[in-house]
Amino acid sequence: MSRLLLCVLLAAVAALTSFSAFTAPHHDMHQMASADAPVYASQGIVKKADAQGVAIAHQAIPALNWPPMTMTFAQPATPVALKPGDAVAFTFRQTAGGYQLLSATPAK
Repeated sequence: MSRLLLCVLLAAVAALTSFSAFTAPHHDMHQMASADAPVYASQGIVKKADAQGVAIAHQAIPALNWPPMTMTFAQPATPVALKPGDAVAFTFRQTAGGYQLLSATPAK
């Protein structure tokens, strides 16, 4: 019985050690990958804009197989000045925390 318990404890320690060693580099790689993530473009209407993010009712985005929908994008490092009702052409990319707005200009 004690030999089985020892094996279980060693397996648990090994699993925790390899999990923590795996998650830190993986997280760093994901952060780096998000900076190199593809940039997508669309057009839409701003529904809400504040420090937490910008909600945009956007057109379909075929590259992501997304139908038209309303979603909230994180503000870029330098927030863009938008207000509800603005028609915008915008770019965004996926980050570790979701999708981040990169730019937004008046739609033509």
